[in-house]
Amino acid sequence: MKRFVFVLIVAVVACSKPVEKIKRRVADALDVGTPLGKPDDVRAREKERFDQAWRQLKSFRAQQALQRQQQQAAAAAQAPQPIQFVSGVKESFKNLGANRINTAPVNVPITGDVKGPSVLRTQVYLDRAHFSVGVIDGRWGKNSAIAVWWWQRSHGMEPTGDVDETTFRSIAAGGGYVAPLVEYRLSADDVKGPFVKIPDSVYHQQKLSCLCYESLREKLAEKFHVSEEFLAQLNPDVKFSELQPGSPIMVPNVRPWLTADQPDIARVAISIVGNSFNAFDVNGNILFHGPTTVGSTFDPSPDETLHVVKIIWNPNFHYDPTLYHEVPDDMPDAHLSPGPNSPVGVVWIALSKEHYGIHGTKDPESIGYVSSHGCVRLCNWDAMEVGHRIRDGVPVAFVDTRKHSE
Repeated sequence: MKRFVFVLIVAVVACSKPVEKIKRRVADALDVGTPLGKPDDVRAREKERFDQAWRQLKSFRAQQALQRQQQQAAAAAQAPQPIQFVSGVKESFKNLGANRINTAPVNVPITGDVKGPSVLRTQVYLDRAHFSVGVIDGRWGKNSAIAVWWWQRSHGMEPTGDVDETTFRSIAAGGGYVAPLVEYRLSADDVKGPFVKIPDSVYHQQKLSCLCYESLREKLAEKFHVSEEFLAQLNPDVKFSELQPGSPIMVPNVRPWLTADQPDIARVAISIVGNSFNAFDVNGNILFHGPTTVGSTFDPSPDETLHVVKIIWNPNFHYDPTLYHEVPDDMPDAHLSPGPNSPVGVVWIALSKEHYGIHGTKDPESIGYVSSHGCVRLCNWDAMEVGHRIRDGVPVAFVDTRKHSE
């Protein structure tokens, strides 16, 4: 921020016209106004869940070529734990309590349209190792497969995106061999509202003082990186609206939300077609991976390298109809209050291009599958982690653009 102030002071001495231009440029970068994107399309998301096109993208093929030169890289050194493996078993969660889920043998390989305790355990371990799969739901799909691909790539294994015994042992070590499900007792802060009904219209939304969670179930699902439906499935006898401080529920044993700054991200690479967000340290080691939703073909994300200019926590949102091709320009603006159900979630990481940023979302289950109007969307828990681990000036490169992904 000091850098911008210095430029403005120097420009004032030169002439007034460049000053106004610079002011507009700075204001545009920090104005949290971006197209809202399309509503979540469940059918489209289901169709994309097993789309294998990401395997052919330029960045993934390049990494595979590099991987072949590094086959002798040492895997993570950690004492192995006893794990029982089986193969060819059809898994489900039907009639399984937490203890049976936690102690179930691991069914490998994990690939295709499968669900069950083995998938859940893999998703939890990846999440704890900061290789996010987005929303945890105990069902396999490309978000989980891509996270595994990058785990394998960064740990000296042939990257396939499928989980065999060797891969699972490595991921389990990275996740600390924890039980995938744990009992959690609600705190007073958990059950505290306000909980509000979010109307569809932005003009009605701007009347709300907070775009808060709509229910306690939604709040708890987001806290534990899980879909509301899967959280309810794990707690079939629980009435979430009646929970009180001290009430126990079973939840995925995920990493806690990062709430303190530890700026260690030196570079970010985002695959537009591959819906993949990767953050690296100064030595090129991957620090964080997560699924992302990026620009659609009509409103593409930039095919260039930008950089971070500002991090804004709990941002207000400016709805500007001129940013939406499907909305008439003469419609009025709207200004929305902050909250986890804001169009940009809990944080806005402004980039050096007008109206572009990395941010959270109110629709975590859409992340990785559905296109937005141009910004980089992450689940709120992932966006918060990135916000605390990144700083102004960090370069953000966009790869696998739709025009150059072949």
